[in-house]
Amino acid sequence: MSVPLQLLSLTNMQLTQFAFLLAPIAGVIAILAALVLMRKIGKMDPGSPKAQEVANAIRIGAYAFLKRQYTTISIITIIIFVLLIVAPGLGPGTAIAFLIGAVASLAAGYIAMDNATKANVRSVAAAKVSADKALRTAFYGGATMGFAVVGLSLLGVTALFLIYGGYNALFDQTLTPLVAATLGRSAASGIVGMGFGASLIALFAQLGGGIFTKAADIGADIVGKVEAGIPEDDPRNPACIADNVGDNVGDSAGRGADLFESAVGENIGGMVIGGILSMATGNLLFLIFPLIIRALGIFATLVGIPFVKLRSSEMKNPMKALRKGVTVTTIVCAIMFFVVSFLFFNIGWYFIFGSLMTGLVASVLIDYITDYYTGRDRTPVKKIAQASRTGSATNIITGIAVGLETVALPIITIGVALITSYVLGNQYAIINGISPFYGGIYGTTLATMGMLAVMGIVLALDGFGPIADNAAGIAEMAGDKGSAETMEALDAVGNTTKALTKGFALGSAMLAALLLFHTYIEDAALYWGIEITIDLANPVVLVAGFIGAMLPFLFSAQAIDAVGKAATKMVAEVRRQFKEIPGIMNGTAKPEYDKAVDISTKAALSGMIIPGIIVVIVPIIIGILMGPIAVGALVIGCTLTAVPLALFMNTGGGAWDNAKKHIEAGNLGGKNSSAHQSAVVGDTVGDPLKDTAGPSLHVLIKLLCTLSVVFIPLFLNLLGLI
Repeated sequence: MSVPLQLLSLTNMQLTQFAFLLAPIAGVIAILAALVLMRKIGKMDPGSPKAQEVANAIRIGAYAFLKRQYTTISIITIIIFVLLIVAPGLGPGTAIAFLIGAVASLAAGYIAMDNATKANVRSVAAAKVSADKALRTAFYGGATMGFAVVGLSLLGVTALFLIYGGYNALFDQTLTPLVAATLGRSAASGIVGMGFGASLIALFAQLGGGIFTKAADIGADIVGKVEAGIPEDDPRNPACIADNVGDNVGDSAGRGADLFESAVGENIGGMVIGGILSMATGNLLFLIFPLIIRALGIFATLVGIPFVKLRSSEMKNPMKALRKGVTVTTIVCAIMFFVVSFLFFNIGWYFIFGSLMTGLVASVLIDYITDYYTGRDRTPVKKIAQASRTGSATNIITGIAVGLETVALPIITIGVALITSYVLGNQYAIINGISPFYGGIYGTTLATMGMLAVMGIVLALDGFGPIADNAAGIAEMAGDKGSAETMEALDAVGNTTKALTKGFALGSAMLAALLLFHTYIEDAALYWGIEITIDLANPVVLVAGFIGAMLPFLFSAQAIDAVGKAATKMVAEVRRQFKEIPGIMNGTAKPEYDKAVDISTKAALSGMIIPGIIVVIVPIIIGILMGPIAVGALVIGCTLTAVPLALFMNTGGGAWDNAKKHIEAGNLGGKNSSAHQSAVVGDTVGDPLKDTAGPSLHVLIKLLCTLSVVFIPLFLNLLGLI
């Protein structure tokens, strides 16, 4: 690689050191931005005493659940931490990285939920002023989560990299370039345990939160909307508080931990792959470049956020206001990609830029594809709504058909991005005398990082969803009809933004799976001398592949079944209260909200254990009994089925939800019509798909990948190969 030193008057290593510093600087700026937004939200008007009373009940319930959930997760974390210390071939280094990743993931979830429970009631108060102020209040709450997650992940990865040998690799002037590159690659591999810890916590957090929220949501819908004919957020509905608590513990805390692990895992995977080229060229810039791209994404997000404003002409389509921020962030990212590609990579720099742009373009396309399938007034959603006129069965049949259709375009988009970026990276390697294969893999790495560069703004959109949903509920329960109408419209947009984030996360998971799988292959070859070749003619490989393909279905069955069992108890409890406390319906008696919250809490804590343990145990058993090659086949099989299955559940579920909201907006008979009742049933079918099993599957993919890399020494040790 040739760097245009004449532009910067720096040596190769000085340029790399300068570039590396962008990562911790950007991480600190992101944390500061999150703190500024938190302070800004804290100073806003919290609204009427009644609204504050409802919001406080939601906040107390959310904290109570999070305390019990984190206690359970901590016990599991400590057990695995100890096992990593004593396991043959692993040890304290891996265990400490695992623990740091786990703790940071828990912190990301806590921050996301804490801020959401403050922004929700303030969005209600802001809605009394204007729809624009309500939208921006909810969006700033989401942006707080976005900045906190990307900042924590970037700071965590850079700090651990420096501690595990990266500091010497970058700043020890006595090392030769090859030795420095080898040390840097070893440091990047050494912190994969952090990704494992973050993924494990994210799986339990997302799964537990998803079970909680959907058990309450289904109970509120079936008994409240369908049987009693009252809104799900009506204060007479015994499940309404549990439903709103669930939005925070599932869509905020769960998603915060979830996307923290995405950022960590993909950063580390990108560094490990970049380390291969660093060792081939003696230049550490390849290794740290993924961190630089993540840092540029933070700067671009800072530019994009002020553009989120709702004009009066956009009142019927608030998504336009949110999309402006995404568009500006994307454009700024593209400009920055051009600059750093030109400055850091001289010969063939346009191939580097092209690979980054491939991922960025893929993120834009997935955004529009998801919006098309889940937007409240889009054709697929209207199609499901129209089918509701003839009953629940036709609503469900049409919803399944739409959900299955949603799989095609995102997978084609990511497939094209993978192949294009591989070819571009391949060409860059050829003209620079590097192995074309590794250049191609590095191209896919850059596509992944290009896609993830906009994670901050996408997370802001995702955080906007549950805050808007909660605000609509608070306004309904507080009897604030003016705010409720505004927040109901924003809630419908929030369904689309949540679906958009899930599509984005799955697209990045598909790209990241390739990175982490190659990390697995290269670590086995580099450190242990084992060649991982996936040959389907080998029955061991074929069987392991089928087991991997089966795993997402078994996992999803366990997750959905947990929601079903909990929802059954919730429905029974809500019916009991309506029957035994007759004053509820005329407003002379208050429902026993705590009983509903307790049902969801117990169901979530018990329901998240078995699916989570299965995901951890199965690959370890396969590795011990069948060897590391079988584990590779398991990971491939799992990825091939998990991605389309999750797309079907996430996007299809979002379409079902907005079909219900399309009718509630006054179409096809409006609320309490027969079409509305059918749409509510369809929504309850989609709920555990889009908010429990679906979003947990992309965590499952990366958990398997990071787990396989971490446990290679154990597999080989038990087989007597090391």
